[in-house]
Amino acid sequence: MKTILKNALKEAMKTKDKVQLDTLRALLTAIQYEEIRKKSEDLPPEDINAIIKNEIKKRRETIDFAEKGGRSEALPQLKQEIEILERYLPKQLSAEELETILLEMKNSNPTLNMGAAMKQLKEKHAGLYDGKLASELAKRLLG
Repeated sequence: MKTILKNALKEAMKTKDKVQLDTLRALLTAIQYEEIRKKSEDLPPEDINAIIKNEIKKRRETIDFAEKGGRSEALPQLKQEIEILERYLPKQLSAEELETILLEMKNSNPTLNMGAAMKQLKEKHAGLYDGKLASELAKRLLG
């Protein structure tokens, strides 16, 4: 994954795509920081996906603060950065797919509670869904 990101960084340098260049540099820096923190040369894909999700989360929070503060000038760039980062994540489950999975879990175990459902979801579909969305759906479907 790191090789893919480095190649994308080189391509962004060639095409002089400043937003993509800055976004990929920030992501590679975050990955490098985590490698140093964990004293590891190569992080597993799950860790890199978690870092990408964290970078997306930071940008979404910044968008929320900017919208609440009436500062819309940075929004287009932040949204573009999110799109760039999302390219490097595995395909995420849609709300409908998550709902189907949760309903199947509930049908196979009618006494299933939200905590157990989230645990099963994490075991079977780790890194493939938005945790906040899954939590909201589980709360609504499982009460």
